[in-house]
Amino acid sequence: METAEGFFYDYDYGMVGKPEGRVMGTQDKNRISVRQFAGAAGRGRNIPAGVQVESVFDAASGEAYRHKWIESERAGYDIGDKAIEDWHRRYWHRFIRERWIQHIRGQVFWRELDNSDFGILHREFDDCRELADTIVAMLEKGGENLEIVQWATDTGQDMEAVLHILSRLDLNGHRLASALDSTGPEFVQNLRARHRPRALVVDDDPDMRALLKALLEYEQLETVTAATGEEAMEIVQSRRFDLFVLDLRLPKRHGAEIAYYLRRHGVHRFIVAIGASVDEWHEGDLYDCGFTHLLKKPFRLERMALIARDVMASMPDK
Repeated sequence: METAEGFFYDYDYGMVGKPEGRVMGTQDKNRISVRQFAGAAGRGRNIPAGVQVESVFDAASGEAYRHKWIESERAGYDIGDKAIEDWHRRYWHRFIRERWIQHIRGQVFWRELDNSDFGILHREFDDCRELADTIVAMLEKGGENLEIVQWATDTGQDMEAVLHILSRLDLNGHRLASALDSTGPEFVQNLRARHRPRALVVDDDPDMRALLKALLEYEQLETVTAATGEEAMEIVQSRRFDLFVLDLRLPKRHGAEIAYYLRRHGVHRFIVAIGASVDEWHEGDLYDCGFTHLLKKPFRLERMALIARDVMASMPDK
């Protein structure tokens, strides 16, 4: 049966392919992901059109996981949760302050911060805007309230206006959701509790990437794709993934090199090798690189679906 973009469906083998070589596919290519829907629903009614809406927690988890990969690479082994706790201890308060300043300036709407504080710098300090901008710039550089009061005294600023601005900005409060105002171990627990099952598909064939993404999202795995090994290496350092699907022959970095890198960083499950050249390798060599599943193209649709379901079944109850 002919399908869009020159693909055909083989009822005998349960695969989708092209005349020049079959590839696997699935239905529901236009399905909106849970994350996309949540992002659209999270936009507040009073946020101006065009303003970026983000989650403090999602941004923090990306920074923490990137720190974990960097420190583990330096150590030569997977440091694990200790690296995430280390990030929280060293960078959390500065990270929050930077996002809070973006929020009060109206640059980015951060969901976990108080809605009423969004854009406050433009709304409430018209009579002392220059002074307010100066104070926020000092806060952005790490200044504390007492330092700003001392500066105001030394430079002869209107102390009543300075204290009003500091009180209204409420630097020490930040008005964070309690789940984010946590210790290092609690932060790690919150990362796990809020984690969404996620897959990474790496293949230089755009049609294959689209088909695998559709299948895995149908199986409830948020799916990120990459076209090259270099791109994949950058992505894995900033997010946690539960399933990796790697084409063996990739531009710049071989799929086996990525699998070996993942294993060095503590990933021991659900690393899938795909490609027409799978059988050109000795199976033991691929498993030694870190792969846990080997699928030679073309492969049956249900084989990848079963792996995805195993991933979902392995996720801890929240």
